Amino acid sequence: MKKLEAELLKELFPANLDKIKAQYGPLLKVMAVNVLNPPERALAELEKYEQTYQVLSGRGSGITKDYEVKKLPLLVIIDKDGKVRESKMYLNYQDLHDKTAPLVKEIVK
Repeated sequence: MKKLEAELLKELFPANLDKIKAQYGPLLKVMAVNVLNPPERALAELEKYEQTYQVLSGRGSGITKDYEVKKLPLLVIIDKDGKVRESKMYLNYQDLHDKTAPLVKEIVK
């Protein structure tokens, strides 16, 4: 099961996030928070899964409580005012696009 989840992370999540990032460029910031591992291990996973976005170490930071993280990976979409607009696991590309497009349009206005 762990291998399957790792493959989903490598294949699905980064690919979809990269497409969205390419579409909206600097209007969208994509970041990850590794809530489980210490910084050294988080860095090793970043390299292993070839993630193309910034990964922060959140272990011991209270972020799991603040964002009510129950399962991983969790995608949280936060607007420019800091309001959580979506919190969901495994958004496909279309759902991800549908959630981010209105937020980007708000920025461009």
